[in-house]
Amino acid sequence: MKLAEITDREAWDKWVNASSFGHPLQLWGWGETKRASGWTPVRLALIDGETWVAAAQVLTWPIPKIGRPIAYIPRGPVGDPKDHGTRQLIAEIVKWARWEKAIYLRIEPAWQASSLGRGWKRARNSLQKHETFTIDLRKSEDEILEQMSHKHRQYIRKSERDGVSVVRAEPQDDMAAMIDIYQQTAKRAGFGIHSNDYYASLYLELGEHSYLYYAMYEGKPVAFLWLAAAGKTAYELYGGVVPAGADMKANYCLKWQAIRDMKTAGFEIYDFNGRLNEGVSRFKEGFGPDETDYVGTYDFPINLIAYHVWENLWPLAKPIGRRLGSMARGVKK
Repeated sequence: MKLAEITDREAWDKWVNASSFGHPLQLWGWGETKRASGWTPVRLALIDGETWVAAAQVLTWPIPKIGRPIAYIPRGPVGDPKDHGTRQLIAEIVKWARWEKAIYLRIEPAWQASSLGRGWKRARNSLQKHETFTIDLRKSEDEILEQMSHKHRQYIRKSERDGVSVVRAEPQDDMAAMIDIYQQTAKRAGFGIHSNDYYASLYLELGEHSYLYYAMYEGKPVAFLWLAAAGKTAYELYGGVVPAGADMKANYCLKWQAIRDMKTAGFEIYDFNGRLNEGVSRFKEGFGPDETDYVGTYDFPINLIAYHVWENLWPLAKPIGRRLGSMARGVKK
C-alpha cells in the first residue's frame, strides 16, 4: 500500500460521499474555500493497487513569522477507525507531515471511539466541537416527532398556520438574503462572521452538497438554515432569524423541513453541530436529539519544543487563535 496525493476532484468527492465515515468537512470544496484564509488543502489516500483504503483531506497553515506549518484534518480521516488501513493511513500522514516540516499534526475525526496509539496526545485546544446533538434519520418521521418537546411540535404547527413556508435556494441564487439575515443575527447575538465573499465561495464550492433553506413569509425570507451533507451525515453550518421570524417561530418549521429533507435524501445522521450556550442548546434539544460525543482533538507533536511553545501561546494570542479557529471551522452560530 502507498500514500498518494489525489488531484481529481470528482474522484475525491465520490469517495467521501460513498463512505459511511465521509463528512462534509472532508469535501473538496470545503478545502478550496479555506485557501482564501491561508490554508492549503492536500488530499491524501492510502491505495492498495487501484483501490482506495482510507483517505484524508489535510489542511496546512503556516504560523505567522515562523513559517513552519501546522497540519490539520477536520472531521477525518475518512475511514473506519477499527480498520488496519485507516491506522496505516494516519501513520503515513504523520510521516508526510514530518516531511513537510509541520510542527504537529492535528485530527478531529467524527468518531465516537478510537485508539490512536503511541505519540498521540489529547490537545489542550480544539477547533471543532466535540459535543453535539444528532438525530438518527433512520427512524420514521413519526418517531422523530415523538421525541420532540410538545412546545416544539406546537411551534412548528403555529408557524405553518401563520403562513410560513420553507424553500430551498437554487444553485444560481445569490447569497444576499442569507448574508443580510446572518448579519442581523450576529449583531444581536454579538458574534463575528466571515466576509460576504467567504460565504459566496463556500456556497459555490460545495455545489450539490450544499443545502440552503429559507423560511418565507409574505414572499420575504425571515430565517435561514444552511447545511452541508456527505457520506451519511447532514451537518448544520449556519443559521439565523430576523426578529419578525423569531416571533412567528419560523426557525422551528424551517429546521423540521430540513430534517425531513435530509431523511428523504438518504442521510442517516443529522448533526446540529455542537451543544453551545444554554439558549441555543435548549432550542436544539427540543427537537429530541441524542447527545453525541466524538473522541475529541488529538495532536501528534513532530517538533516537541515548537509544539509546546505554540500550545502555550495559543490561549494568550487570542486574536490569532480566534482567527485560526474561525477559519478552520467556518462555523459560527
